[in-house]
Amino acid sequence: MNKAVAMALGLALGFGSAAAHAQRPGSTVEQPVVRSLNWFSYVAGDDIRAACRPGGRSRIRAVYNALWEEQVRTYEIFLQPDGSAGLHTGVLTDQGPATNVSSIFISEFGDITKPWRMRKAQRLLSPADTSQLMGLLQASAAFGPPRDGLRLPDNDFWWTVASCRNGVWGFQAYHYPTDRFANVRFAEKLFALDNVGIAVNRPRNLEPAELRRDPIMLRPGRGDRADRWVLVVGKDGLRPRW
Repeated sequence: MNKAVAMALGLALGFGSAAAHAQRPGSTVEQPVVRSLNWFSYVAGDDIRAACRPGGRSRIRAVYNALWEEQVRTYEIFLQPDGSAGLHTGVLTDQGPATNVSSIFISEFGDITKPWRMRKAQRLLSPADTSQLMGLLQASAAFGPPRDGLRLPDNDFWWTVASCRNGVWGFQAYHYPTDRFANVRFAEKLFALDNVGIAVNRPRNLEPAELRRDPIMLRPGRGDRADRWVLVVGKDGLRPRW
């Protein structure tokens, strides 16, 4: 890595106190430096769970992992008292090792993280759209309980849903191509409401995840790559990774 890139990365890590707050549940995952520290907590909905209490805000977070290296879509749904909802959509693309930081030409400081930033969009859902979406989530058993022990590799297709509704925590996960994934009823509605402008990476049949790992990294003594991971579902959420 050349000196200019190294210096820019150092500045990105040291600017203000943003990175220091990155590990707090509820921190943003839009910027890649912050996301690398907070992603698993974000998928688990740790911030939603910590704030879930009677009288608190009702909200739902759905994450569609369409192969980590290819695409991830996130949907934040903030339910309102009048029956409407705010929908915040985020899309991550091209997160694999082919994106090499050392090959990026930096014309200004902001360029350093541009290839990995989350593309975002927001919209207000009508009470009718909100009611339909909630019905589809309910029909998909999206509020739990999940299947204990379900594994979610980074290089597979899957959904997770973390929620707090009227002070009640819920979590669900769906792994393709199992029957549970086939029972997802809310996906097409979310995709239709999604206004980011990036085509959805649809599920497709693949070899088992372990057969699609980098063969070089699977050699004895090489260990696991930092960008390869597996989440494991527990009885009411994701199991701690450490």
